Amino acid sequence: MNLTELPSDRNLLKILLLLELGLLPYLGTLLSNRFEQQKTPLRRIIVILLCAIYGVLVAAGGHLLSQKSEEQNTHWIQQVQLILGFGYLFALPTIGYLLKTRPGKQTKIPRQIPQAKLQQWRQDLLGAMAAEVNIRLDDSLHNDHLIQLVMADKREEVGRREKITVNPSNSRSLLEGLRKFFRVTTYSEPGQKLIEVFNQEDIAGKLLILGAPGSGKTTMLLDLAKDLITRAQQQPDQPIPIIAELSDWKYNNQPIAEWLAANLKFRYNLPEAITQEWISSGQLLPLLDGLDELGLERQKLCVQQLNQFLNKVPQVVVCCREEEYKAGEQILKMRGAVCLQPLTDQQIEAYLKGLDCQQLWPGIQQDSDGLLELARMPLLLHLIPLAYPDGLKRVEREFKDPKAKEDYQNQCRQRLFQDYIDRKLKESHNRRGYSEEETRRWLGWLAKRLKEGQQTEFWIDKMQPDMLNKSRKKGLYQLSLGLIYGLIFSMIFELSVGLVYGVIYGRFFNKIDLSKTITLSWKDRNKIIEELIYGLIYGLSVGLIYGLNVGLSVGLIRGLIIGLLYGLIRGLSGEEVKTRNKPNQVIKESAKNTVILS
Repeated sequence: MNLTELPSDRNLLKILLLLELGLLPYLGTLLSNRFEQQKTPLRRIIVILLCAIYGVLVAAGGHLLSQKSEEQNTHWIQQVQLILGFGYLFALPTIGYLLKTRPGKQTKIPRQIPQAKLQQWRQDLLGAMAAEVNIRLDDSLHNDHLIQLVMADKREEVGRREKITVNPSNSRSLLEGLRKFFRVTTYSEPGQKLIEVFNQEDIAGKLLILGAPGSGKTTMLLDLAKDLITRAQQQPDQPIPIIAELSDWKYNNQPIAEWLAANLKFRYNLPEAITQEWISSGQLLPLLDGLDELGLERQKLCVQQLNQFLNKVPQVVVCCREEEYKAGEQILKMRGAVCLQPLTDQQIEAYLKGLDCQQLWPGIQQDSDGLLELARMPLLLHLIPLAYPDGLKRVEREFKDPKAKEDYQNQCRQRLFQDYIDRKLKESHNRRGYSEEETRRWLGWLAKRLKEGQQTEFWIDKMQPDMLNKSRKKGLYQLSLGLIYGLIFSMIFELSVGLVYGVIYGRFFNKIDLSKTITLSWKDRNKIIEELIYGLIYGLSVGLIYGLNVGLSVGLIRGLIIGLLYGLIRGLSGEEVKTRNKPNQVIKESAKNTVILS
């Protein structure tokens, strides 16, 4: 039945139009107040366009209401229906967005979550972090052999003066006076662990780790995380260490707490509200790597966000290359900083002996301007036994020209990487039909894409269409996606309307966002019922508006279908902590969820 056939349809349309004319200006005001919070230019443009659309609809609606009764003919009814349709079509998702992003929502833990559930999340997250740290340490260490690096005190890099010891004696030694006059760099004791520096009273958990490329910053951070996890498992009042890559920080004005919440949501399915609450209350200890991977300009912006974050949390550790940190000319407001020092001859020799590879030492020692200099970096020292397990040819070269020495070291580095890759490719493994040449080409392609995206970790689950390097392939993907969307929408709306929506979605909303966890559990029935109620309310609203054009019964049926699907998806979204460290894990979860929902 069509509303236009009812005698009172004009009065109903006037009421709906009046409600819309009151709602749209209010939504426009709220959106304009959120303008500065938008993280990307595209989102700001969308806010501007929505406010403009609301203004046009309000002006047109006001004009129609002002018309005399004799002018309110069939054409007037069609115009009002059009304005109502567009107005509520834009208003409903706007209301959802404003409710989702209202101040304080993300940081408040829902009261209905029992303490036992929070404790279970803590234990699960600790277990997931322990598994990840152990896997990464196994991958980065040769036979679990960890070199304890020497650390230089660099507290001046975080704007702090050298620690001064108060001497009650009135007389000061000449040596003490000279040490105060001249800046003296102090070094950690050989074998001192990073957690000992982290625990120092004057540092108290706010530490910056600096070093050259390959100096062992990430490995030291992982070793610190391992010690902190052990402490948190033994002492329930200690925070949970979480490792995150700052190269994943995408938006220049994104608060660090918000970014961390989204990061943990993807990696461990931890609810964002819980993450932000735990961060602000000191129950999570962020260990942030890769500040230098952002590029100089974005590094400066990230440091500004980190400094705001540091004012709100008790403990944070950040890793960055020393050269890039100094080039940024921005000081992180930490309480302490250390710089990892190059390995000494004694450390290199001891490491090789520990691996039973002492036959490599004479060849490295003789090549003093080449391999010996490379071996002072833990990353490259780790590669040498893997690339040359059969020994080294002895080479004696000395360069007086610094440029010639630098060129020779670059040649040695390239040769080391090449020999390491060659040996790894010759090992027996399942290439699934890819030749050695194809493997090199695709790995090179992947490395290039990661560098362009300023990423250090590759997740197949996060691959997006923008990785396609040809516009024709992107267009084909968007067209295919649009047809799929169009067929789905056509089941609810008419074929023509569905195809139009499909083309729009395929062109502008083609980002791949894989599944949440779907659970079927009777204990979650209250959540499922609550989300179904919200979904049905949403569906009724859509159905009433859509029914203005196609008939009330048809509109309500289609609206209820939409609401039912919406409520089921949200109600079945699980919240248990899951570790995502296996290839295709999220893709397989998405396929399973598709079967469940079908």
